[in-house]
Amino acid sequence: MPNPRFAEGGKLVGKVVEGPGAAGVSFATVALLAARDSSLASGAVADENGVFTIANVTPGNYIMRVTNMGYETRYMPNIRVATEANMTDLGNIVIKPEAQKLNEVTIKGEKSMIVDDIDKKIVNIGKDMLATSNNVSDLLEKVPAVSLDENGNPQVRGKGNVVVLIDGKPSNLYGSDLPTILQSFPANLIERIDVMTTPSAKYEGEGASGVIDIITKKTRIRGTNGGMRLSLGNRNNHNASGNISYRAGKLGVNASVSGQNRNMIWKRNLTRQNLISENASVLEQNGTGGNKGRNLFGRVGVNYDFNEKNSLEAGVNYSRDQSSNLSNLLNRTSGLQGIVLEEFTRLNNSKGSGDNVNFSLDFRKKFAEKDHQLNFNSSYSLGGSDGESYYNQESVIDSLLRNQQNFRDNKRHSLYLNSDYTWPITDKSTLEVGLRSRMSSNDNTNAFYDLNRETGSYTFNPSISNVFGYKDATYTGFMTFSQKTDLWGMRAGLRVTDYNQDINQISINKAFGVHFLTLVPTLALTRKLGETSQVKLNYSRRVQRPEADWLNPYTDVSDPRNIQSGNPNLRPEFTHKAEMGYSNYEANGGWGPSLFMDYSNNAITRIRTIDETGVSLTRFDNVGRELSYGFETDFTQKFFGDVLKVNGSGRVYRSEVVSTVAQIDNRTWSYSGNLNAFVTLPLDFRASAYVNYEGPRAIAQGTREGVFIANMGIRKELLEKKATISFNVQDIFLSRAYKSQLATATYTQNSLWQQTNRLVNLTFQYRFGKISAGGGDDA
Repeated sequence: MPNPRFAEGGKLVGKVVEGPGAAGVSFATVALLAARDSSLASGAVADENGVFTIANVTPGNYIMRVTNMGYETRYMPNIRVATEANMTDLGNIVIKPEAQKLNEVTIKGEKSMIVDDIDKKIVNIGKDMLATSNNVSDLLEKVPAVSLDENGNPQVRGKGNVVVLIDGKPSNLYGSDLPTILQSFPANLIERIDVMTTPSAKYEGEGASGVIDIITKKTRIRGTNGGMRLSLGNRNNHNASGNISYRAGKLGVNASVSGQNRNMIWKRNLTRQNLISENASVLEQNGTGGNKGRNLFGRVGVNYDFNEKNSLEAGVNYSRDQSSNLSNLLNRTSGLQGIVLEEFTRLNNSKGSGDNVNFSLDFRKKFAEKDHQLNFNSSYSLGGSDGESYYNQESVIDSLLRNQQNFRDNKRHSLYLNSDYTWPITDKSTLEVGLRSRMSSNDNTNAFYDLNRETGSYTFNPSISNVFGYKDATYTGFMTFSQKTDLWGMRAGLRVTDYNQDINQISINKAFGVHFLTLVPTLALTRKLGETSQVKLNYSRRVQRPEADWLNPYTDVSDPRNIQSGNPNLRPEFTHKAEMGYSNYEANGGWGPSLFMDYSNNAITRIRTIDETGVSLTRFDNVGRELSYGFETDFTQKFFGDVLKVNGSGRVYRSEVVSTVAQIDNRTWSYSGNLNAFVTLPLDFRASAYVNYEGPRAIAQGTREGVFIANMGIRKELLEKKATISFNVQDIFLSRAYKSQLATATYTQNSLWQQTNRLVNLTFQYRFGKISAGGGDDA
């Protein structure tokens, strides 16, 4: 006789939604309570679309409780599971946002900041993070395990080589300079940030350190809503932005615009002892400089829902950036006895501009059978940049006098096509397959001219000039299979990529192609321990392919004692990533500790060599083995109700860089962490503080010292909480100093780069909006 617990009729299915016709509420908790005593009988957590399944339910009468952070708890009595029914479909279960004012979009509750999915951490961007952030760069610094290097590029667990996506699409569709993109993208357009240290096969196989996907808001609120923001800062660091969304019936329109003026000053010091020549010498460099820039970002999008199953979205993004840089660098070379052998000052005055436009078209179709879904995404991007630099080298030694000019021109375009199909094979298993292609081209001209002092005119210098053509084409197919039970979850995937590079060194009439075929397997396993707790084990193989700038053999002589060049012989870097972790995130807080390991046996890294004159050459190379492993945790916690909210992350890890060929053997323990705190004060004031420390770590030929950053702010709600005014200070102690020590058989070097102006700004933000019929859908 069959066990009645597993008899037919023991399955409940449904979907948690925010309103009639609205999309699902992600990760809502559904509990099944016994009708007789309200004890917990079973339960489930809804998926990203709000769909849940509770299997193996004993026939009987129950009460259903549906909860989610930021929503009112809903109880549904009289849930009956009969033995004669194969499945009970509860349909759409509507839950309401907390404290929603009539005719106004004012939601007091917020989603839990961190949600741990099977192969990623989802960081929801709450109002506290928005109030203390002007752009995406500011947001990323507050995300657990993420930091920024001295150039503004994201790092995960202190390492670069991170793939950054925007709505699942490559960020380079928005422009070629990632730090500028992140600084120009307004923070209030961001819904959440997904961080994947071991991404599934669905995501790009590139990025040895992982993938960051920045998800923008897609409003479905009927009526009009939006906001505006103005920030005034010291040293002419200002920005302003505005956005508006309108929806009526099946049509929605959204637009945003932002502008920024930035100004940063810095200092640089370097001391290098040359040990390669018979007469050892010491190079000392001391200099200051400043970078100024302006950027403009605009965005217009239109979406149309033909019906509940079919929707179309089109958008245009435009960005423009202007920059100017000044630097003054004193170079002094001395013998070991302190006698000055040569000395000169090099002045650099550079400026540049660039623009980028991106067109996108996305289509989504849902099928009636079992929520099959087909997505098609496309983007076309084109842009260009140009610049000019003027170098004036002053010295009492005639042979060191220089006057040089450098003119740069870059043109690029790219096409991105993606289609994927989701097939729910059963209520607990899903197959997803997809095809992607990306094609791009980049034409780069660097022309260098030297002043002929006899004729007084500039002449072209072919030895340090370069015309470089670059094309790549990536064709990818992927498949992931997910299986869920009441306690277990599994997602296995395989990604196959055919990658082609065409490199044309036009200036020396040399062209060649490179072809890579790579396989990226992934596996993620989870085991639920309770309603909100789980353990997981993840593995992913990653590949870091050489970028165009790393391959370009152009020699940058802007600093003649430290020249840089590309390496057209670079090979891809393959990294194995494994992680085992536990997570438990509840309404009032939680944590997610994990053990991790990254291993690469052909790591791409910067290598510096020196010649007998003391001039160093830096370029990327495949050096050998890189290994890092350690312990990491993120956490979030509320104290005294909502008076104090704290979130952050920390890690202790071992980093090793070893290469027999390059005679490198660096191994060190390190520790890093960040902490955010938000305090509710009387009279609608809130204070915030942020600290981050990236500890010392091993690099290819030495060590990078730790970097400490501290920010703080205070804000006040105004105009019935429709407006916010805030005061923020970044880098309070001017401690963002990047120091490194290198040591090889041929030289030793100590260097420092530090931003020397703290940023202080006063920001005013105003929000408006009304709700008519319908609800919200924040993807």
